[in-house]
Amino acid sequence: MKNRYLLLLKMQLYNSFGVNRMLHSHSKKEKQRSTALGGLAILIIGLMIAYSTIISMSMARMGAVNILPTISALICSLITLILTFLKSSGVLIGLRDYDMVMSLPVKNSEVVLSRLTMVYLANLLISMIVALPSVVIFWTNAETGIAGNIMFLLSILFLPVIPMIISLGLGVLISAISSRSKHKNILSLVLSTLIVLLIVAASTKAQNMNSDEILNIGILFSNMAKKLYPPAGLISKAVEQQNWLYFLAFIGMSVLTSAIFSGIAAHFYQKLNTTAFHHSAAKSEGKILQASSPFKAMYKREFDRYFSCTIYALNSTIGMVLLLVAAFLLLFISPEALEQQSGIAGLSQMLRRVLPLVIAVFVTMTSTASASLSLEGKNRWIMCSVPVRAIDIFNSKIAVNLTVICPFALISAALMGFKMGISLKQAILLFIVPTVYSCFISVLGMYMNVKFPKYDWTSEYYAIKGGAVSVLATMGAGMLSSLIPLFACIAFQDISSLIMVAASILLLICSLLLYRQLQQYQLYV
Repeated sequence: MKNRYLLLLKMQLYNSFGVNRMLHSHSKKEKQRSTALGGLAILIIGLMIAYSTIISMSMARMGAVNILPTISALICSLITLILTFLKSSGVLIGLRDYDMVMSLPVKNSEVVLSRLTMVYLANLLISMIVALPSVVIFWTNAETGIAGNIMFLLSILFLPVIPMIISLGLGVLISAISSRSKHKNILSLVLSTLIVLLIVAASTKAQNMNSDEILNIGILFSNMAKKLYPPAGLISKAVEQQNWLYFLAFIGMSVLTSAIFSGIAAHFYQKLNTTAFHHSAAKSEGKILQASSPFKAMYKREFDRYFSCTIYALNSTIGMVLLLVAAFLLLFISPEALEQQSGIAGLSQMLRRVLPLVIAVFVTMTSTASASLSLEGKNRWIMCSVPVRAIDIFNSKIAVNLTVICPFALISAALMGFKMGISLKQAILLFIVPTVYSCFISVLGMYMNVKFPKYDWTSEYYAIKGGAVSVLATMGAGMLSSLIPLFACIAFQDISSLIMVAASILLLICSLLLYRQLQQYQLYV
């Protein structure tokens, strides 16, 4: 079993991080892409380490070094919980290589264990980045003995386990429930969205506390973690009291949880995947076939594809859902009350001036087009052989992105504008600016995916999030295009309208130029 498990894990590691492509590809473009992704990963890791170090040093300077173990456990668990849940539907269920793997002489338990190990290693890397600076600062500032320091260090190995299992369990449960529904993909999307909103609400609830000091917030988080999340309490007691029994209890809880979940997942693994790949054939007897334009046919196909992949729809919809939730919450909070709670003088007036760009930030987080071409995968021959122009296919994918963004953005703009009591000029900008950004991010996403397609994926997650260059490039460029004007408007509020008009014109020109490039592109198998 050991050798088969290790071979499965090795295969996943090579595929996930593009090691095979980097080692065996003779294409300079592929190697440049791998180098760029590696550089970006190093930059992100460096920023995370710097941020974690700053927070830990602040706690130590204020004499709260003893709460670092609890705070580290809480932060690592929350990050693991959210990130694992967002990709939970592509870990155990609905994998593209399911048939190939199950044809191998391996057991369900070996497959499940190798996939869980892959997720664990990814979360462990993040936990080490977040927690190691806290460990070093704790060692140099706390009066805890060597045993406590060792326990704090070793706890990092087990911090991701329980939140990872919780997220994967929720993902499997959602898939199991939704698979029994006629509209299982839509139901899965709704359930997943509700879970994400609950996680976001729970993680932001502590921001409403009546405290402006980092120390008090840290102590509050520490106390909450000990009461609401027992593993964090066990780690804290083990380190503070140098008690190995508490530490072993934490390890035992983590191992037992993962063992139970692995056993259950292995038992139902084939059944869940068989259900996920089952498609009931629609009866066409007695029905009149209708003809439509190439664009309409491709648009309908693309829209069906959008809802057929839960992680695709969730990843590209959650930003708009959060925007709409924020707009509804603003209906019950006056701008003046918001200014008073934040303690920032002139906040309400500043929000009125920069509100179009605030909405634009959420818009630039949403791009279905940046992964739509990659998701064709091994079926890309279909779009290459149908008697339609490439630009018609691109237009259908761009139209789906606009369909996802525009209703949410315009409804949110109307609600926010009504509550904020904006002027006529501000109202015009409130609708025009998000619309321009919607067009820009849609065309930009399509252009990036044409330039950097990723067809050789085994799970849809890797085409949507797992290192996909087109997705990362679109999100990075989109966020910069909205954040730079936003900061400029905050700094120069007197000419904020002029800045937004200039930014909109510039983005319209960029959109037209990128679209001209798309018109010249041809698809080939």
